Amino acid sequence: MGRHAKVVTAPDDLDRRELGYYSTPKLVADFIAERIFELRPDAKRVFDPCIGHGELTRPFKARGCHVSGYDIVNMSPAGCDEFQNGDFLEASIQVDAVPLFHRPLHCDIDAIVANPPYNCHEVDYIRTHKAKLIDRFGKAAVLNMYALFIRAILDYAPDGCMIGLVTHDSFLTANGHQELRRYIVSNCTIHNLHLCPTNLFLDQGADVRTCLLVLEKGRRSAVMQSSKMQVSNRPATAPEFEKVLRTRSFQECELRHLLLGDDRDNCEFAIGVPLEVRQLFGGRRLAEIAPCLTGISTGNDKKYIRLTRSPDFNVPFYKNPASRRFFAKPDGYLCSNYEIVADEVRNFMIRNKTLMFREGISCSSMGVQFGATLRPDNTACGVNPNIIIEDDRKWWLLSYLNSKLCLYLTRGVVIRSNMITAGYASRIPVPEMTKKSLSRLAQLGQEGFARAKLGRSVQAVTDAIDVTVKSELGLSESTNRLLDQFECDPIRLA
Repeated sequence: MGRHAKVVTAPDDLDRRELGYYSTPKLVADFIAERIFELRPDAKRVFDPCIGHGELTRPFKARGCHVSGYDIVNMSPAGCDEFQNGDFLEASIQVDAVPLFHRPLHCDIDAIVANPPYNCHEVDYIRTHKAKLIDRFGKAAVLNMYALFIRAILDYAPDGCMIGLVTHDSFLTANGHQELRRYIVSNCTIHNLHLCPTNLFLDQGADVRTCLLVLEKGRRSAVMQSSKMQVSNRPATAPEFEKVLRTRSFQECELRHLLLGDDRDNCEFAIGVPLEVRQLFGGRRLAEIAPCLTGISTGNDKKYIRLTRSPDFNVPFYKNPASRRFFAKPDGYLCSNYEIVADEVRNFMIRNKTLMFREGISCSSMGVQFGATLRPDNTACGVNPNIIIEDDRKWWLLSYLNSKLCLYLTRGVVIRSNMITAGYASRIPVPEMTKKSLSRLAQLGQEGFARAKLGRSVQAVTDAIDVTVKSELGLSESTNRLLDQFECDPIRLA
């Protein structure tokens, strides 16, 4: 969750960030229990492999279930019939040789519930045990602790076992978690998938994107697979989320309508995406118009980039234009001897050297906002997405990339977390449009560039771009409202 030291202390003096422990809100725990009992009324034995204080198992204990818990720290979980102080990941690897609780527990559990640790890939545990974890769970699972726990839980659960999870949701769209997504789809029946508000754990010092999952281990029959699963998009606030769960204000859909299934995609979960927007992913993508690439990674920007130009730092460098749309000055100036440095310094990397200095469009990479600016020729680019396009098509494409629709496609569908790399940007749908609309967008792109270069507002230009795109594609009023709402608050709605 970051490279520098952070400490978020819980009331019991536990370091939340070190343990990755955050208490599960009661409304979430109650919903998971209710849903599991709806699907498995006869559930009697429940297991939580990272039980903490026992928030997730309390509703089951109240219904007379036998509760077993496991955790690396003994927090005296309430209402736990059996508790074992230990490492579930290690135990799940050794389960055949040394069963949990000294018996084959996994043979008779009806449900597993968990709020796995959210620590990232940099925690000492993963670094120390990396080779063993990769050998057991696969390379993708070691990206972070929560992914390891999900994979271990899925492997450990017997067929027919219900699984209720509150977990980080980066696995839904991030490329690195493609293997985990496919593993879930292949080995489980998904009953519920709900995106939680970003402030669900804010009172515990965590501004984190999470989701709620209810799964069943094993694939159901063809008849059962066609049944609808319940999903809901991310609300802006915790009270809104509470209302969604309480009133069951869910969308019902088939799994095939929830996944991006094109060969160019990676089995991403597209939650709350209107059909007319999802259908755009069946058409042309940005990579089919022009190369989308990444450039130079210095490994140490402070050393190799300067804010002011000089003979030793003479190469204009664009690394993340962010909200500076249409026109932007360079972020700094790269060292003039960059080629020599690249030969001598291992982590100074130049990618796509033959294309990098050609004119194009530079897109933002960090943060939730997405925007694009024109990048002149004979300038260098960083690891942010850069489209190499030197003809007049650049003007209408510049407009399109600064539209509300493109913001939503990028941050509401393609990648809802993490930074935007060239790989993500290359998959942005770019629908075919009439010559009239392309001409209008090209005109607006030039106008936006001219206004931005003079330091003037481009709001009227972007408004006109949105009107043109929406009219050209014939988007419904409900989709237009969604795009408007998303643009107003992409940080909380992505």
